[in-house]
Amino acid sequence: MSDPVGGKDRDAYLSIKQISKHFAEVKAVDDVSLDIRQGEFFCLLGGSGSGKSTLLRMIAGLEIATSGHIEIEGQDITAVPPWSRPVNMMFQSYALFPHMNVEKNIAYGLKQDGWPKDAMAERVNELLELVQLTGYGGRKPHQLSGGQRQRVALARALARKPKVLLLDEPLSALDKKLREETQRQLLAIQQEIGTTFIMVTHDQEEAMSIATRIGVMDHGKLVQVDTPREMYERPANRFIAGFIGQVNVFEGKVEGAGKAQKIIGVDTGGELKAAEHSELQDGSTVWIAVRPERVLLKTKSRGRAAKAANKSSGTLSDIMYLGGVTHLTVTLDGGKLVRTMISEHWDEDEAKLNIGDAVEISFEQRAAVLLDS
Repeated sequence: MSDPVGGKDRDAYLSIKQISKHFAEVKAVDDVSLDIRQGEFFCLLGGSGSGKSTLLRMIAGLEIATSGHIEIEGQDITAVPPWSRPVNMMFQSYALFPHMNVEKNIAYGLKQDGWPKDAMAERVNELLELVQLTGYGGRKPHQLSGGQRQRVALARALARKPKVLLLDEPLSALDKKLREETQRQLLAIQQEIGTTFIMVTHDQEEAMSIATRIGVMDHGKLVQVDTPREMYERPANRFIAGFIGQVNVFEGKVEGAGKAQKIIGVDTGGELKAAEHSELQDGSTVWIAVRPERVLLKTKSRGRAAKAANKSSGTLSDIMYLGGVTHLTVTLDGGKLVRTMISEHWDEDEAKLNIGDAVEISFEQRAAVLLDS
């Protein structure tokens, strides 16, 4: 089930209770409550100014909450200074000391805590092995690649064995290919050590690929908390539907009530059938969200007519070949643009598609999600 507001979790390891942070008249974080379980890889996702980084900094103690409480294992840490909290933070810039080698960077926090030299050396070696940098201990940061510096920063953040590791867009400085490789390494490390990770990102694909659950923020509010699959398949509203992946949204008007209730498409003119039909008020406006991969396409001159619950006619107006997938845009007879996609395994009819072809799009009732906001 979708959890639009975070909810209360009896297995919560970290609990955020009605946290707010105001900067003068700006509500950077506005009455957010969230429970995170032990061992989760949780992603806070949102655009610039959504409040995700401010929330992370309040967990770290780097920002003082205007109101609300933060607990870890039932202990209120709201007023605990950052150096005394059982958390650590890995910054976007990595913040490595350029004059120190890798070993000394990783050992910095342990030395500050007064660890014995032997224990400190053993811990550093464990971490170098964990992040696959054995043999790199004597190098300086400028002698490492971006991905290697990122792993040194991760090792340093894990050195003191925090209960919760906070990551502020740690992969944003890497190029696409290296970022995808590092995502897999980061997830493998988290699964191996079992530490609770909370990562801030603005990258939807990144959050979808590594998170156990995602919390989407917008204008300081936590809009929806869910697993990647549930958030993609069952968005709470149009904002989530459009923010997570690509989506087609059809506007509709409710006609009738009860069993006779219908949704008439403003964009399509015909009746729209969606997966969920709760009781709606006659005359109200609703929206139907359909992912492009759920939209089927056939030319009118070739192929059998679709038997799907929802059908419309239009003209193929754009073809974008991207290797394994081809993205298609159809302009419906009423002017509405609809996006669909075809995998590399085209059938004979699909291979002959051309811009300007008269086509029919269709989608099943179970593929269409009814949204009332």
